[in-house]
Amino acid sequence: MKKQKNIKRLLVMVVGLSLLSANALAESSWYGEINSGVNTTGHYLSDTAISKKIKDTLLPIQSIDSDSLSIRTEFGHVFISGFVSSKEQEAQLIQIIEKVEGVKSVDSSANIK
Repeated sequence: MKKQKNIKRLLVMVVGLSLLSANALAESSWYGEINSGVNTTGHYLSDTAISKKIKDTLLPIQSIDSDSLSIRTEFGHVFISGFVSSKEQEAQLIQIIEKVEGVKSVDSSANIK
C-alpha cells in the first residue's frame, strides 16, 4: 500500500514537472517572438512604432486613402482592415507595408469599396 502511494506521488511529480517544462518552453517561444523584432542597428521596434512608420509611409501616397484603413501590429505582424479601391491597390498596399522596417508579415482583411 505504501509502495503504491509512493508510485502515485512520483507520477504526480513527473507530470507536474512535465507541465512546468512545457510552460517554460511556450514562454521562451513567446519571448523569442518578441525579441525577434530587433532591427539591424540592434534597437527594438515596438508595435506602435511599426504602425506609425507604416502610416507615415502611406500618408504621402495619393493613390491610397490611408484614412480609410486601420493598421494594427502585434509582435511585428501587421493586420490591415478598412477599405481599398481594388484588389490591385490592396496588393500594392501589402507590398509597401512588407518593406517597412520591423514588419514580419502582413494580413489584410480590407474590403473593396
